[in-house]
Amino acid sequence: MDSPYLLETLAEDFWNLAGYGPEGSVDIEAAAGWALPVEIAFQARLHLHHVAARMPHLGVDATLMGRDRRLRGCLIAYHGKGLILIDAADPPDEQRFTLAHELAHFLLDYQRPRQRALAALGEAILPVLDGARSPTVEERLHAVLTHVPLGVLHHLMERPDEGLPAGTVLEVEDRADRLALELLAPARLLLERMVAPSAPLAFRERLAFLTHALVTEKNLPPAKAAAYARYLLRQQGGPGFRDWLLGTW
Repeated sequence: MDSPYLLETLAEDFWNLAGYGPEGSVDIEAAAGWALPVEIAFQARLHLHHVAARMPHLGVDATLMGRDRRLRGCLIAYHGKGLILIDAADPPDEQRFTLAHELAHFLLDYQRPRQRALAALGEAILPVLDGARSPTVEERLHAVLTHVPLGVLHHLMERPDEGLPAGTVLEVEDRADRLALELLAPARLLLERMVAPSAPLAFRERLAFLTHALVTEKNLPPAKAAAYARYLLRQQGGPGFRDWLLGTW
């Protein structure tokens, strides 16, 4: 599991590249255009066949497995860049979170390991990373290639409507969710707010207060806002014995 410090650093680097900070309800789409080599497209009622139809036009030779089904979003990463497809029929708050989630996969699962491989092996490894040639025995033996996607990376964001973190099912989804939330609503700023004198004391009230702020100020979907608020408050040690004793947890 990646450390909170790494996720905070990746989010801060993203906003530095975008040229502004994540204050208020951030325009994650505009920021992505400045910070990363990604294209973002919207498709009403996005299905797997829409993704498959895009791939030949990108010069991508890859097969998507499984039945045709509706998706919240999709990332196709190739040749150092990416295409993110978002279901335009989803509510705006869900679209924003989907975009942040797919950006997190691009940063964590594609760009970061690719940069690590380039730093260790040099530009000569680029044809391997892009799928233009197979790695040599020596390259295969190099530990840095163990977790580097070779060729095309694709991620499909399925449609189960549940809260976060999804890492109770898959660790890779959990860390993408956490980085997505860090991009949209940095934990440090939220936790600082919760230690202010004006913040409510009882855990239940703190949970309601923070959830409301995440929905109204950060435009997070309500279920994800509630789960993120609970996660953050637990990082502060709540609920405590007093909450349990008074039934305010």
